[in-house]
Amino acid sequence: MNFLKVLFHFFILFSVACASSDCQYYSWCSDNNILIRFPFQIEGQQHPYCGYPGFKLTCSNDSKTVITLPYSGKFFVRNINYLRQQIQVYDPDDCLPKRLLSLNLSDSPFVATSLRNYTLFSCPTRHTGSQFIPIDCLSNSTSFVSAIPSVNFTNSLRESCHVVKKLSFPVAWLGHDENFRDDLLSGDLLLTWYAPDCRYCESQEALCGFESTNSDQVGCFFDYQTGKIYSLNFTLFVV
Repeated sequence: MNFLKVLFHFFILFSVACASSDCQYYSWCSDNNILIRFPFQIEGQQHPYCGYPGFKLTCSNDSKTVITLPYSGKFFVRNINYLRQQIQVYDPDDCLPKRLLSLNLSDSPFVATSLRNYTLFSCPTRHTGSQFIPIDCLSNSTSFVSAIPSVNFTNSLRESCHVVKKLSFPVAWLGHDENFRDDLLSGDLLLTWYAPDCRYCESQEALCGFESTNSDQVGCFFDYQTGKIYSLNFTLFVV
């Protein structure tokens, strides 16, 4: 029996499970190259099942991508890394330390990464020295706020100074401490999410989404044109 004849005696039965979706795969607030896709969605533009709970974004009047954290307010989005499941955000007013004083990620799907411990303190005059980082956006004419790495902090401050707060700064930039000054003043927060876990889909260059409108399970979308999830199972029968 030659090879072609053998092939004709094999019957392949495919069982295809499809879940259609009318969700838009990509969206954006402007041409700033921040593609918005599952688990994120722009609020009000699609049905809620097109995004995962807690991942709603909005567009500002000047077309910036905005995320609002439940207890910490609005941040602008700098970048979204879907493979690593990280979102990089920054303060619209360029005063990151002020936002970190009240940062609370409760009731959000995000956690902070790349933590650095700093101590903020206030004095009636400005401190000098390379180890002190002036925080001008928290200072005024009578009180100068500075930050210092907690590992370098001692209790030998001037009597007129007092500690404002000890904080862990979840910053996006990782480098040498001596280069950290600018990042603390105008840096970004790097936030990570663990659920939903779409890393496998991303590694396969597939899109992630709910398996159906009535499911809370996610699957991989391989057909970008029809918006269907395909799960292929086949059985070979020899006659």
